[in-house]
Amino acid sequence: MTRPFLTAAALLLVAVLGWQALRRLPARPGKGPSVQDLAKLRALSQILLSRNDNDPRLDRDFNDLSPAAKELFRRLYRELPPERRNERGTVVYLLGRNLSSAEDWEFLASVAGEPPCLSLSDCSKAWPGDAEHGGDEVTLAYPSLVALKSAEAALASGAPKSRAKTVILAGRKSGMPAVVRLAGRLEAGLSAGR
Repeated sequence: MTRPFLTAAALLLVAVLGWQALRRLPARPGKGPSVQDLAKLRALSQILLSRNDNDPRLDRDFNDLSPAAKELFRRLYRELPPERRNERGTVVYLLGRNLSSAEDWEFLASVAGEPPCLSLSDCSKAWPGDAEHGGDEVTLAYPSLVALKSAEAALASGAPKSRAKTVILAGRKSGMPAVVRLAGRLEAGLSAGR
């Protein structure tokens, strides 16, 4: 298959996953997502489809997410294929800027402790020596690294150490060396009282 075809297929998959996340929402009168929440999910899906990491909406349109919007984003994250490292990292980045509940911190900890992704072609299979299919250590660990950096930023902004520590400890148990190194550095900073 050609690269343009694969790219188009990946973009279509992101759009379908966003739509499926909406369809699977439980019917909870008064507790479901608002029109604004759905608009944010639509905007995020457009950004992920465009693969534009520099889209200005990332910095301005996703502040102060409601609990319902955050749940939509977490569902989208879980439905994205594990190989979509950049897209998953973008979702974690946005959620990491909106930490306010125990669920938010639990999500970050779950991402920090995810099983390793062994290659960009198939997270369950390693492609030794093949950078195109395999990916580098940071790319493969990207969502988990973003979760740890989000915890670090929240800690610097006054978040409770206990919450950040759960994310850091999850990263320490990761099977990804880049994640373990960053978590160790953050843990040392906590111990030093920074």
